[in-house]
Amino acid sequence: MIPSAPLVFLDANILYSRTLRDWISLLALEGDCAVFDLRYSEDVLAEWMYRLRRKRPEHSEQAIGGQRRRFVQAFPYGLVTGYSPNDVPCPPDPDDRRAFPPECVRESLSVRTGDEFLNWVADRSMPLVMRTLVWQIDYYRRSLVAEDKGAAELIAHLRKAGAPRFADRLENHLAEPSGR
Repeated sequence: MIPSAPLVFLDANILYSRTLRDWISLLALEGDCAVFDLRYSEDVLAEWMYRLRRKRPEHSEQAIGGQRRRFVQAFPYGLVTGYSPNDVPCPPDPDDRRAFPPECVRESLSVRTGDEFLNWVADRSMPLVMRTLVWQIDYYRRSLVAEDKGAAELIAHLRKAGAPRFADRLENHLAEPSGR
């Protein structure tokens, strides 16, 4: 029997951070669900869109809704449906202001921050992480926003997004003679 990849349910705070969303989405796509398999719900998407709209009320529907549509198009089989709030290990805070308390985390559920999750992926497949970093650097350099930027700028964005240990890990890996 071939073991299946762990299911990873994204919270709205991950989707809200463009940096974390891009990294985790690209890792899932590049890894072809071999390292982890993404899941999300309409509730999570709605919270993400609500928070984006509140932060950027001047942005058009195309700018905000387009992000959602592109994400769903990239992960069409990740949508979790047919659940009840009673299925959640502990009822979440309405505004998601707290993490799951330890007594609510079951053996089959592991709650991780974006930084912890990215390091978990790196522990399992640093080659996948490095392929994604190369892709990110190439994309970033081609963008109009950052023609002369590269790995240092991407790593700074990871720190700002709340993934400092993962950023340090990438920085250290790139500094090694075998790094990029």
